[in-house]
Amino acid sequence: MIPLAAAPTVPLLDAPPRRTVPGGRVAAVLAILVGTATVIGSYVLAVLDPTGRALDDAVMDTATGVGLRSEGLGVLELVGVPTVALAVIVLAGVALARGRGDRAVGVVALVLGAQLVTQALKAGLVRPDSLEGNSLPSGHVTLVASLGLALVLVVPRALRLPAGLAAVAVTGIAGVATMVAGWHRPSDVLAAVGVVVATGGVVTLVGALLRGRRRRRPA
Repeated sequence: MIPLAAAPTVPLLDAPPRRTVPGGRVAAVLAILVGTATVIGSYVLAVLDPTGRALDDAVMDTATGVGLRSEGLGVLELVGVPTVALAVIVLAGVALARGRGDRAVGVVALVLGAQLVTQALKAGLVRPDSLEGNSLPSGHVTLVASLGLALVLVVPRALRLPAGLAAVAVTGIAGVATMVAGWHRPSDVLAAVGVVVATGGVVTLVGALLRGRRRRRPA
């Protein structure tokens, strides 16, 4: 009788690989859809629709009239090219320190990609019955929101919840500041968040597809 300890075992390498549910890809696709719908909805309901446009303007006028314009401008002065560049370098450095080069690339792609989309929309969309240029989406809110999302992507899993709460808070402050300063309407702020969510979904989905392709590549 063969002792149990001496019984032959099946090597772990020969065991069939476990199938994982591509939850990250599903979440990325949902982010793309939700973000895109947010941008489209903001433009259609608050810019093209006369009633929504009037309400949008009224909210901005109310925010501008609270007498905190200088405070709003002070907050927005913090969002400049040097500050954003430094933040991107720090976030990419955190990702590299954790051995996540893909996340470092994702930080740069997210911040630059979201801003490119925002500027393209701002230049391409029109505001009916107005001599003003189109202000949707907000470039400042796009920068702040994209940096906040990048922070969530690079920190360890245990810190993602507090990082996410901090990102939402700072984005909210930036959004209110743009309205208090008279730079943007609520729809501009909401559309900027939609751009960042959709861009984040694209970056996440591309990263997941590339990682899956590398795993399937024969040795």
